Amino acid sequence: MGSKKKLGSPIFVELLGIKELGRLCCALERAPMLVFAFNSKDEVKLAVHLDTYFGNPIFYYVKSDKFGHFLEYRNSAGLEDVRISNSPTFLLYAPIVAVKNIPSTFGLAGEVKGIRKLSSIEVVDLVSLAKISAYRLLFEEAPMPIFAFKSDGGWVAGIFARLDDSDESSIFFYCRLEKEPNGSFIRYSTKASEVSFTDKIEEHGYVYLKVIRLKAPHPLVSKVEQLEL
Repeated sequence: MGSKKKLGSPIFVELLGIKELGRLCCALERAPMLVFAFNSKDEVKLAVHLDTYFGNPIFYYVKSDKFGHFLEYRNSAGLEDVRISNSPTFLLYAPIVAVKNIPSTFGLAGEVKGIRKLSSIEVVDLVSLAKISAYRLLFEEAPMPIFAFKSDGGWVAGIFARLDDSDESSIFFYCRLEKEPNGSFIRYSTKASEVSFTDKIEEHGYVYLKVIRLKAPHPLVSKVEQLEL
């Protein structure tokens, strides 16, 4: 048997707010993701493990002054509601797992020194990005989340996709936006190849892709000037 691959230090990426976390772990998913609660000084970090790159697990988190057993999510007529509770009343909710002992490798500062930046490929427009996100539907999997963050040259929207089964083959596909996304989802028409931002996800005949806003540029993505924005 081959030797097991060593797990590297985790990377914590801060989201813009708790609605982003609720949308990430619950919206459009077959089953909500587990949320881990890490105690850090006088606050709690609620984090979701989404993927692993170059052996480093990637957690997306928000800071919270409240703790509970569940993170509830609801989207009704375009209005999102996310809350922490001990007895869920919403149809969609993610269990919150309280972590007692944090491994020494889990530096919660959010950065790992010497981490390799991922290669970046700019696509022509948001339609091209939507095609990459929605591709997993062919395998009956949830579409990949589209991350959006502000940069020195404006807003960037992008997806982390792999060319094969190796986590070292990940590439950040991105496009430039003229302004901040004015919706929490992208409504994508596969027949007309049209996209638009929206908060409503009930209309039939479209594929919906969730947009997750980050508080700062993603640490795995090269700086703006290197992306030639």
